[in-house]
Amino acid sequence: MVKFLKMMMLAILFTVVLVACGESESATTGTTESDGELVAESTIDGIGAPETTDVTLRLNWKFKGEFAPLFVTKEKGFFEEYGLNVEVLEGNGSASVMQAVAQGQEEFGITSTVEPAQGLVEGMPIKMIASYMSRSPFLIVSHPDSPVETPKDLEGKSISISISSTLTNVFPNFLQSNGVDESKVKSLPVETSARNSLFLNKDVEAVAIFSTNEYPVFEQQMGVELTPLYLADYGFDLASLTIIGNDKFMEENPNTVKRFLAALNKGFEYTFENTQEAAEISAELFPEATDVETAKGQIERLEEIALFDGVPYGWMSPENMEQTLDILEESDLISERYELERYFTNEFLPQD
Repeated sequence: MVKFLKMMMLAILFTVVLVACGESESATTGTTESDGELVAESTIDGIGAPETTDVTLRLNWKFKGEFAPLFVTKEKGFFEEYGLNVEVLEGNGSASVMQAVAQGQEEFGITSTVEPAQGLVEGMPIKMIASYMSRSPFLIVSHPDSPVETPKDLEGKSISISISSTLTNVFPNFLQSNGVDESKVKSLPVETSARNSLFLNKDVEAVAIFSTNEYPVFEQQMGVELTPLYLADYGFDLASLTIIGNDKFMEENPNTVKRFLAALNKGFEYTFENTQEAAEISAELFPEATDVETAKGQIERLEEIALFDGVPYGWMSPENMEQTLDILEESDLISERYELERYFTNEFLPQD
C-alpha cells in the first residue's frame, strides 16, 4: 500500500511539472493554435494580451516597394507571432485613409506627416503613432547633362510636378526659402503620368518625385544615373510612410497597438536584412505592379531614409514634427497649430 501511494505521488508530481513547463513555454510566445484558430497569449516582449486581434492597415496607394516591409511582416508571420490577424489593404489616397480611420471603419492607415496635421484642424480624432521614413522621400532629379545640384540651379530650367502631390503646395515656399527666383523657374503641375512622360522624353530638365518610388524606376528605364537633389538637405524634411490610428481605438486597445508596432519593427528589420527575399515576396504578391529588380531598388532607397539609430523603427522626432508644422504654416496648408502631443506619440513603439 505504501509503495502504491509513493507511485501515485510521483505521478501527480510529474503531471504538475509538465503543466508548469507548458505554461512557461506559452508565456514566451505570442500565439498558439486552438482548433486551427489564432489565440493570443497573455504576454510577449512585456506587452499584455491584445484587447482585439483582428485589425486592418489601409495603405494610401497601390503597391510600391516602400510598402514591402508591411507585407513582409504579414507573410513572414510576425503579426501572428504577436497574436494579431492583420489585413494589409491597398488604398486610393491619404484623404480617404484618414476618413476611414477617423470614422472607426479601419484601425490603422498610412499617410505622410502632412495630411494628419491638416486633419486635426478639421477635427479628425486621429494621431500619428509611427513614421518609417525619418528623412523625407521628396527629391528633384535631373538629367546628367543638365544637372540641378542646388535649388538655385533650377533658375532657367523647367520642372514637372504632379498636380496631386503635397510637394506642389510647398514648392513655392521651398524656392523662396532657398533664395530662388520663382519667376525664373518654369514649373509644370500636371497629372502624374504626364509628369513622368515630360521628364522621360527630356521635355523638361527636372522632375519632382519620391526617392522610394520613381527614382530607381527612372534610372532603370533610362539606363543612366540621374542627379538627385533631396529637399531634406535644404530645410524641407517632411517625414513619411506614417501610421495613424483612431484616438478612441488606441485608448481602448493599447496592447493591440503595441503588438502591431512591435511586429512591424521586426518586419522592417527583416526586410532590410533580406532585401532580395523581400523583393521576391513583393513580386510574387503583386506581379502586375512590380518585379524583383524594381522592388529591390525601391526597398534599398527606403532603407537609405529609414534612419533610426538607437531607437525603434518608426520613432518620431519632435524636432522633425516642429519643422513640418513650420513648413505647413508658411505654405498656408494649416490654419491652426497645436501642442506636439496632439499630433503624434511614441508611447506604443517597442521599449528597450
